[in-house]
Amino acid sequence: MHDCNEAKMTEFVNELLDVEQPDFVVFSGDNDQTFVAKFRLRAMQAVVEPVEARQIPYAMIFGNHDDENGFSRDALVEIAMSGPHSYTQRGPRDVAGVGNYEVEVFAPANSQWGAHEACVFRLYFLDSHAYPDNQAFPFISSVYDWIKPNQIEYYRRLSASHINANNSVPAIMFFHIPLVEYAANAESRTSGEKLEGVASSDVNTNLFSALVEVGDVKATFAGHDHVNEYCYLREGIQLCYGGGVGLGEAYGRRDFPRRARTIEWSMDANGQRTIISWKRHFGDLNSRHNVELLYEDA
Repeated sequence: MHDCNEAKMTEFVNELLDVEQPDFVVFSGDNDQTFVAKFRLRAMQAVVEPVEARQIPYAMIFGNHDDENGFSRDALVEIAMSGPHSYTQRGPRDVAGVGNYEVEVFAPANSQWGAHEACVFRLYFLDSHAYPDNQAFPFISSVYDWIKPNQIEYYRRLSASHINANNSVPAIMFFHIPLVEYAANAESRTSGEKLEGVASSDVNTNLFSALVEVGDVKATFAGHDHVNEYCYLREGIQLCYGGGVGLGEAYGRRDFPRRARTIEWSMDANGQRTIISWKRHFGDLNSRHNVELLYEDA
């Protein structure tokens, strides 16, 4: 049954890529789970085979399960960076975690986007780690780890470094474990399904406050919770889940088809920028579910 589920998942991902034909793919953590370290390389290769075969650029962050069973994040990121179409980066060694970086999208020509090779869109990636280091933090009780203060400062520095170039460029951010703010989801401002509690860290290091203050990030995307896939608009920022495609080790519900989120950034002839999103479900790839406007220029 396990092998059958993995085969179904791979088929789903391949069909999904053929339907959407994305320009870029993000793997948002818990990308594979193997219980024998020697199989990890093959498992990681299997994760990216569908995008590599189609020559689709992609980036990866890690979740709390990726580096279990004796395989370090540093070893994983070396594999993740090795693919010819990978934009994954390790990130600075003086910043907590592995996989803190940004990817910029540049204008292909002089047009409504701006000057040729000007940055028009930005993706930030932060490592939300896995489980707390009880020796380093003996007085903190939390099941899951948290994004550290120097990571938030790193994001601030990245954003500030772009101010002279184009500080109006909209951005989105990816991390695996949701922020505590995801749990305060007012129903009137939530779109999508919430079928389990938000498994955030119990520690709030104020990343959300930094995002509100800096203002460039319009939406964040988490993984982690397998049967949550909503977006929640809070203080001008969409707090979203990506959905989940896993059919093997990953838990789920019979009434919750596996799914993946598509994010579409666009700019019209007048320079008006929008971010739209929808999901496609296993067994129903021809339908776009929960089409929603996440952001538009004021």
